[in-house]
Amino acid sequence: MVKVVDNFLDKEYFKEIQDIMLGGQFPWFYNPYITDDKDQKDKYYFTHNFYDSKLYVNSNYFNLLIKFLNQIGSKSLIRVKGNLYLSKGKKETHRFHKDFSYKHKACLLYVNDNNGLTYFNKKEVKPKANRIVFFDPSKDHASSLPTDDNRRININVNYF
Repeated sequence: MVKVVDNFLDKEYFKEIQDIMLGGQFPWFYNPYITDDKDQKDKYYFTHNFYDSKLYVNSNYFNLLIKFLNQIGSKSLIRVKGNLYLSKGKKETHRFHKDFSYKHKACLLYVNDNNGLTYFNKKEVKPKANRIVFFDPSKDHASSLPTDDNRRININVNYF
């Protein structure tokens, strides 16, 4: 099941997240593939790991998201990361994938408006600032690049 909620966070709090993540001082890190190492060399993006239970990563920006993480009802985190996809000026959809094969929850909080859709089997969700989509990450889903903005930014949370 895919559930979409607009205006998920209160405006002031969302603006704080947005200003930081869209700002020029927020640290983004290059990833050589989007889905997995079978991606072509031109399939790359940038991430910011706020938290990763496998890598023991806890970003200096993690505290910015505590109110958000409480609002989604997370009891235990697996991974929290920011995703930054750069436009290539043409439509590009990435390969379908599963985040992890075991049963857990996930959501995407869109940080900016753009037309880089997220695909869930037969449903498409258009990124809109402060829109959240809850979904089953053990089911196939895919991202795509925007053509109407130079970047697509979201926060991806995998949790119990």
